[in-house]
Amino acid sequence: MTMYPVGCKVVHPHYGAGTIAHIQEKRIADHKHAYYVIVTICKAMQLLVPVSDAESLGLRTVGDETGLRQTLNDCSTAPARPVIKDLRERQAEMRDGLKSGNYERVAEVVCQLYLMSTQRSLGTVDRQLMDQGKDLLSGELAAAAELDLETARQEIEECLAAMVCEE
Repeated sequence: MTMYPVGCKVVHPHYGAGTIAHIQEKRIADHKHAYYVIVTICKAMQLLVPVSDAESLGLRTVGDETGLRQTLNDCSTAPARPVIKDLRERQAEMRDGLKSGNYERVAEVVCQLYLMSTQRSLGTVDRQLMDQGKDLLSGELAAAAELDLETARQEIEECLAAMVCEE
């Protein structure tokens, strides 16, 4: 089991990047349980993640800044895989990609949705998925590169715009 120290920058697959503020013990019945208290970057919230379940929940350290930027650059030049025609199937696959906690999969989903948005207006669900993906990407990039969230978001927007300009 991996133990993360206080101050460690981590990524929760559903809520994105954050910093472990402290480790808190809570007593439930006769048992003490330790929890990571994670302050998230994208949304003003604190997560309580059981230390014993952190690994199985997919909690991981923030990726390497260079690797994250390379993923964004690769995404902006690589052709996206074909879009699934069935709306429900496509959105379910995209949700799974976003919930994976994997930066490459999240970037792939965002790139695919961005390309779709250049061809037609996105529906409400697709727009929400793209915004959620951008939040996840920018939060992790901000944590890795020690940027403010808005600067990281702008960098992602620039990579996406470059993808369209190269077509």
